[in-house]
Amino acid sequence: MNYKIAKTAGFCGGVKKAFLMVEKRFKGKVNGERIFILGPLVHNENVMKTIAEMGIKRIDSIDSLEKGDVVIITAHGVGRDVFDKIKNKGAKAFDATCPKVSMVQNCAREYFEKCFEVVIFGDREHKEIRGINGWCENKATIVANFEEVNKLIAEIEKGRIKKPILLISQTTQNINNFEKVKKMLTEAVNKQKGTIEVVDTICRATFVRQKEALEIARDMDAVIVIGGRSSSNTKQLWRIVQKENPKTIWIEDPVELKMKENQEFIKNAKSIGVVSGASTSTNDIEKVSEIVKNCD
Repeated sequence: MNYKIAKTAGFCGGVKKAFLMVEKRFKGKVNGERIFILGPLVHNENVMKTIAEMGIKRIDSIDSLEKGDVVIITAHGVGRDVFDKIKNKGAKAFDATCPKVSMVQNCAREYFEKCFEVVIFGDREHKEIRGINGWCENKATIVANFEEVNKLIAEIEKGRIKKPILLISQTTQNINNFEKVKKMLTEAVNKQKGTIEVVDTICRATFVRQKEALEIARDMDAVIVIGGRSSSNTKQLWRIVQKENPKTIWIEDPVELKMKENQEFIKNAKSIGVVSGASTSTNDIEKVSEIVKNCD
């Protein structure tokens, strides 16, 4: 059977940097310290198990922090107010925010301070979006889909948005969808003789990963997508691949491939491609390869 692993499979640069930062600072060094991580470092349960094995405890609120505690800020980032609250409690923040996300945060802050209406294309419930919004006093307009973009356009046409507009995006959004949003808003603002600035904040690694996933979906008989169920970039990959090639399965953990239906999926495939979300470790990808190759 022809078997192909995407070149982009494994951690993206931002996730790798965050993981290595945490590993270098804390692995084998948590001796009586209270070390916490604010939510998941990345949206991958196997990676979080590794973090827990270092002695780092996950928290979802900073309310219980005490003086001297250390709290890790995850790759998705947080708003300015979270840093302020950590400092006010006498705790220390260990910032592992992805550099690309930090750039988007700074962009939102800069334009908000210049009195722009900040519009973010992305999932309003996603941690990255909440963090970016936190750098513009949680006053950004968030649009998750074309329907919401059209509602925003209606507000523009009614003259209810008088500020110049900044359009940015969640770093893991589909680039083609972002281009459509950009076109829709730009045309609407130009008709009203307004001002719009567009900053393409989609991570290039995300774009390359999506492009390769589409190629593999076209070239291979079947595809395995591996990544966390709560991972936005994995969800985007799944949508792209599954639309192109219905013979696609999405797993979060390699052990899922040992299930009867997935064993049959592998056996019936003439060729299999493997693509992964940006938070999937090389170790998990190697396990997938081993299971696929040993499936008889």
